[in-house]
Amino acid sequence: MKIMFVGSEATPFAKTGGLADVLGSLPQALASLGHEVSLVLPMHRKIKDQFDEQSILLKEFYVSVHTKEEYVGIKQYKHGNIVVYFIDNDYYFGYRENLYGDFDDGERYGYFSKAVLSMMKVIDYYPDILHLNDWQTGLIPQYLKVKYIDKPYQPIKTLFTIHNIAYQGSFSKGLLVYLDLPNDNVITYDDKVNFLKTGLVTADKLSTVSKTYAEELKYEYFAFGMSPIIKDRQADLVGIMNGLDLDAFDPRKDEEIATPFGLNNYVKGKHQNAEALRKMFHLKPSTKPIVGMVSRLTEAKGFPLVEGLIETFLKKGDCQFVLLGSGDADIQAYFNHLKQMYSKDVGVYFGYSDAIARQIYAGSTFFLMPSRFEPCGLAQLISMRYGTLPIVRETGGLKDSVLPFNRYTHDGTGFSFYEYTKEALGEVLAIAFDVHRNQAAYKTLVKRVMKEDFSWNKSAEQYVKLYQNLMEE
Repeated sequence: MKIMFVGSEATPFAKTGGLADVLGSLPQALASLGHEVSLVLPMHRKIKDQFDEQSILLKEFYVSVHTKEEYVGIKQYKHGNIVVYFIDNDYYFGYRENLYGDFDDGERYGYFSKAVLSMMKVIDYYPDILHLNDWQTGLIPQYLKVKYIDKPYQPIKTLFTIHNIAYQGSFSKGLLVYLDLPNDNVITYDDKVNFLKTGLVTADKLSTVSKTYAEELKYEYFAFGMSPIIKDRQADLVGIMNGLDLDAFDPRKDEEIATPFGLNNYVKGKHQNAEALRKMFHLKPSTKPIVGMVSRLTEAKGFPLVEGLIETFLKKGDCQFVLLGSGDADIQAYFNHLKQMYSKDVGVYFGYSDAIARQIYAGSTFFLMPSRFEPCGLAQLISMRYGTLPIVRETGGLKDSVLPFNRYTHDGTGFSFYEYTKEALGEVLAIAFDVHRNQAAYKTLVKRVMKEDFSWNKSAEQYVKLYQNLMEE
């Protein structure tokens, strides 16, 4: 099959979140299964700075945006087993620092949608499957239905993947003149143009990034207004768990952590990385378990549960705590205060550093993700790869990837709770700390999670089946 992915970011080119990790890994996994895979991205400034000289200019043409004719440069770059096409336009992408958040995001990604489809005709390359990702690509299935209707386009099947339904690409109706699409209830929601809704309504099939999240989206609590559409299209929606790039996250050869380690020396490796983590955050030497977090500082990540509760365990001397992240000023202020109160047992770093994140994954005893909702989650997969036991709320991909510890049989791969309350989180933290005191049980769990297979292979095979079903329809 010829599979073309379209998205706004992908590693190693440009990244703001988990979407980039998926588009950096899944296309390669599908190519390794023998399929012809390509990826289309905007040529953001960061990409232009790093990859322009290595790219080949294939074609130049123009697309209409309201009263303007906008330049499109198609640049090609070979990356591993796939071909990457960059949509080059300095005004929309090349001069800007931000991937999103500008005043004209709707116009920018409307242009991008047209450029992607026009590119196919210009370079005479039409995929069998067009795999679209998140709101930035949500208009493409509708353009295919009403504007790009020439015969070569007709066989193309579209799959639209929801990575996080909270981000919808909602804009004033004034944008319609720039899109050249009908003003109807296909493209609008709540009296605004809504890119994500358009993709949900018009794509041939829908997918999201875990089975549980696919079920959760039927309920308004999780769906941000889209639950009626999800229910209408539930027969067309499939949940497929994201995988992990096992080469990118391999504790045996990770040069960013203090002591690389594997299953054969995990006891020594975990101990030495814990010591290094304590030194990094200026914590006192200790045999207490370290609870680590790497997260955006937002309410949705469960910080209202952590605030106050973690101090209860610090007072009792049950643990140490380290946090890497940035975001909400009030959350940041709380943890800054906590650091001042417990300077020898609490470490915080506001911002992001890949090196610090990896040391937290490798050196922590437990990794905390009490999210209110989590479509898939990547951090819990990384933590398990590094022998750090996850403590998660049972939602989305967290529920699908972490088997809860059974205190009687000692089965499980981590610790989980369902009720979004401090009491529920407190109970599961207490259980986790008890397990750590029983070193035999703790070591058994560590070995078990390090053996878990979260590679992209299984997910890629599921996507192939989904593509095949699409083709047959």
